[in-house]
Amino acid sequence: MNTMESIFRVVLDTSWRMACLILVFLALRSLLHGRVSSRVLFWVWIAVAIRLLIPFSVAAKWSPFNLMRLADQKPPAVPFAMPAADASHAVAATSQPTPSAPVPFLKVWLARIAARSSMQWAALAWGIGVTVLLIARIRAHRRFVHRLRRSSPVTDSAEAAAAIVAEAVGGLGVRGMQVTVTDLVGAPALVGIFRPRLLFPPGLLGKLSPHEIQLIVAHELGHHQRRDLLAQALIHATQILHWFNPLVWAAARAARHDCELACDEYVVRRLGSTEPQVYGATLLKILGLVSQTPRAALGLGIVESKQQLKRRIQMIITHQQSSFARTVLACALLAVVAGLSLTRETRAQQPAVVTEPTVTTTPPKGWVAGGSAKKGTFVAGVDRSQTHEGRPSAYIKSIEPYIKGFYTMSQFISAEKFIGKRLRYSAWIKTENVSDGGAHLWFRVDGKETQEQFDNMGSRPVMDTTGWQQYSVVLDVPQNGVSLNYGFFLSGAGQGWISGVKIEEVGSDVPSTNTMKEPTPKTARTPFKLPDAPVNLGFDQV
Repeated sequence: MNTMESIFRVVLDTSWRMACLILVFLALRSLLHGRVSSRVLFWVWIAVAIRLLIPFSVAAKWSPFNLMRLADQKPPAVPFAMPAADASHAVAATSQPTPSAPVPFLKVWLARIAARSSMQWAALAWGIGVTVLLIARIRAHRRFVHRLRRSSPVTDSAEAAAAIVAEAVGGLGVRGMQVTVTDLVGAPALVGIFRPRLLFPPGLLGKLSPHEIQLIVAHELGHHQRRDLLAQALIHATQILHWFNPLVWAAARAARHDCELACDEYVVRRLGSTEPQVYGATLLKILGLVSQTPRAALGLGIVESKQQLKRRIQMIITHQQSSFARTVLACALLAVVAGLSLTRETRAQQPAVVTEPTVTTTPPKGWVAGGSAKKGTFVAGVDRSQTHEGRPSAYIKSIEPYIKGFYTMSQFISAEKFIGKRLRYSAWIKTENVSDGGAHLWFRVDGKETQEQFDNMGSRPVMDTTGWQQYSVVLDVPQNGVSLNYGFFLSGAGQGWISGVKIEEVGSDVPSTNTMKEPTPKTARTPFKLPDAPVNLGFDQV
C-alpha cells in the first residue's frame, strides 16, 4: 500500500463518518434556527471542519458509529501467521503482474497500470482532484489579489464617504484597514485574513447615507473581529480535501449562511433598541443597489444571495437576547456534536489465535526455498485456504511489483532406489496474475560430477491466471544417478499454488521430457547424506 492510498483511506473513513454527522446536524439545524444562537450553529460547523481536517477519533461504546458497523464485518478468512522475521513481507506482498527486465518499456508501463487495484485508482483520482482544486483556488486568489492591487484607493470624489468609512472603522477599534473601491465586487465585502481590506463597488458610497455606511462597516468589521475569514479558510480546506463528498459542500454552504446570520447577531447586539430595523432596511437597500455577490473566494460580503437575505432580515426583526436556558442548550449542542465527531466504533472482538495458521510465510517442512531473486522479493509457505480435492497447497508469491529472477521450493533425495527407472514428477498448479517467466515444475537427475537429465517446463510455463491443472515432467534415472532434485518455482511477478505432488514410476510408453542432449558438469556438489525418499509431498506439515 503506497503513501497516497494510505492517506486516501484515512480521508475516506473520516469523510463517511462526518457525512453521517452532517446529515443529522442539517436536519436539526432547521429546527434550531430561532431557538439557538446562529453563533453556536456556526461554531458547530467549525468543529465539523476541524474534525474533517484532523483524522483523530477515540473508540467509545456509546459512539453512534457502533450502530452503523456492518453486520458482516468479520476477521479475514485467511489469516497469516507471521514470523517476526517475515512480517515485512506480508504487508507488501502483491500478486499483480509486472514484467521483469529486459522487456519493452511499453510492456512495463502497461503492466504497472494493470497492477493497480481499484483502491489505488481511487486514491490517484482523489489526489488529482485535490491537486487541481488546490491549484485552482490558489490561482484564483492570486489573480484577485493582483487585480486588487491595481485598483485605485477611494478617490477625492468620494472623500466625504471615505471619511465616514474611516471614522466608522476607527470607532470600532480597528486600525490600519484599507478601503478600496473596485469593480471586482458587486457588494461591500471584507478580504484578507492578516491584512484586512474593505471593498466597495464603484458609486455605492455616494448612494448611501453616513449612518447606512456605518452599519455596513459594522457588519464587515464584525466578520473581522469574529475571525470569520479564518473559519472560512478552514471550510475551504475541507472542500478541497473531501471534494468527492457532496455533503461536505452542502455543509460549507450552510456554514457560510450561518456565518452571515451570526455576524448579523453580533452587529444587532451592539445596536440600540431602534437600530435593528434600520439595519434591516439598509440590507434591503443594498440588495436593490447591487447585482452580484463578491467574487473573492476568501471574501465575505454583506449580501450573499436574495434567499439568504430574507432569513437574515427575519432574524434581525425578531432578535432577542439569548436567555440562560438557550445559552445552556446551545453549549450542550456544541459539546454533543463536537464530542460525537471525535468518536468511532469499538472494534469487533478478535477470535482466539488458531494453533495452526491457514496461511504460513515459511516453506513447508522438508522443502528448501531459495533462488536468484533478490532477498525479500518473494514469500513461500503453506496455504490451507487454497485446496485441490481437499488437500492443502503450498505457494510462492511475489512481494515487490518489479521482479528480476526466480524463487523456488525444492527437495533433494538419493537416487539409489530409483536407478534404471523412468519417473514422473507431477503436481496440480493454480496461478494468479503470473507474468514474465511464469510458474514451473522442475526436475533434475544428477550424477556424481554431472547433470544427467533435466526439464523445467521452460517451453510450457503456466502464465496469467489459471485454475487447477495437472502438469508433469518425466525423466530417466541412469546407472550413475546420485540424486533427484525437484521443486516448483516462480519467475517474475504473481502467485502460484501447487498441490497433489507425486513422484511415481512409469513405463517406457510414457515419453520422457528431458531437455538435455548430453550430461553437463554440475555447478554445485551433492550433499554427503541425502534422504532416501520424498517427504511432506502433501504439505500437511508446516
